[in-house]
Amino acid sequence: MEFMFRPCELEMDDELYIQFLLEHHNNLNLPYEFAVKLSFLSSPLIAGKAMLILREEPYEVVGAAGFVFGTGPNQYEDKHVCQIETVFIRQEYRGTTLFLQGMRALAGLMKQENPAVSQVQFWAPAEIPELERLFTKFTALPGASRSIVNGLALYQAPFAQLEASLLRT
Repeated sequence: MEFMFRPCELEMDDELYIQFLLEHHNNLNLPYEFAVKLSFLSSPLIAGKAMLILREEPYEVVGAAGFVFGTGPNQYEDKHVCQIETVFIRQEYRGTTLFLQGMRALAGLMKQENPAVSQVQFWAPAEIPELERLFTKFTALPGASRSIVNGLALYQAPFAQLEASLLRT
């Protein structure tokens, strides 16, 4: 199977991104009310960058990802921090190399949008075994960390380490 990783550049891309994530919002593992989920889904379109993952044949959206630069506690002034807001791949495409390919494309987009990015972070529900197994490679990176805050896990890693790891695999 061939996949395309397309940054959301056009209004139709933004619509596909939001529509896809809204269709799957119950599967995103975001422990928030719908209005808060919607802010996480849409913030990359406003304050960052979003990406569609498309299967070429048949041409369909199979995943989406988005990030912002900066963090809320620092009024988004800490632009060296890239916070991944959402990553979702449809269930039937998991277990393939698509996640790795998507992460490579996402890291490339981060660097393209902000060459000064030095840290990547994201939040996820704590104590979901499938997620913890998935993020083990992330926390194994030199300088990476995982901390628990209010029942959520904050994962952080140096961008250079993440990028090097993605290029090796």
